[in-house]
Amino acid sequence: MTFWDLAKAVYRGSWRSLFALPLLALVPVVVELVQHAIEVHVGMYDSPAMAEATNAHPARLVFGFVKVLAAMLPGYWVVRWLAWRDAQAAVRFDPLAASLFAGMLAVHAVWAGLGLIFQPSGWGQIFASMAVGEALTALLLGWAVAAALGNAAIGPRASLRIMRPQVLWTMAFLFVTMLPLLIVHNLMGVAAVFGPHWALWPILIIDALLVGWIAALIAAANWFAAERAARMAGVELVPPRVDEDAGQTPRYAA
Repeated sequence: MTFWDLAKAVYRGSWRSLFALPLLALVPVVVELVQHAIEVHVGMYDSPAMAEATNAHPARLVFGFVKVLAAMLPGYWVVRWLAWRDAQAAVRFDPLAASLFAGMLAVHAVWAGLGLIFQPSGWGQIFASMAVGEALTALLLGWAVAAALGNAAIGPRASLRIMRPQVLWTMAFLFVTMLPLLIVHNLMGVAAVFGPHWALWPILIIDALLVGWIAALIAAANWFAAERAARMAGVELVPPRVDEDAGQTPRYAA
């Protein structure tokens, strides 16, 4: 598949996963709505001046940290659904996968927390921080996806070996696939500040639903990028599993 074929597959896969697991898809939506309620409470949408003044409000930043983790949670069940195209398999409790994913999530939580404590100042530091963050995300993508699938054979070091030859391609792929929805997300924020007061909550609700799609889109992009890199490295990303209902190992569905 070409770059653009995979990009289209990301969008199809994200939508299909949302329809397959609609209640779980609401997790980041609910968290985004709570953050919007906090932003409304502190007056962030009262005027452009208030938006700038409250951008670094402690309550907003703390809940922004929670939102980052909530946006990563769909990476567990969306990846599992894309690997097996089976809603029951995606949500079925897997102790190994849950523990591996929790460990990976804890590392990202520390990284996100450090980002809140040591915020870069100046455009140079901001771009450098973003570049380092995107590179680390791409290099550890194999680990993140394998953890959700319960594949303990691919940890951080194995992920580096798998993803390093494809790191620039992966960074470009993640950026291109996420950019359209991120642009819309930011435009919704602008509309909330500059739009009429009566339209504020409709805009914020639509934006929260968009964030649910973004979370699924990020998970789908991670899956397709990691699966491609693993396949090119000759590594089996998806571990064999025994179907609990049929007692058979289902065929892997790309």
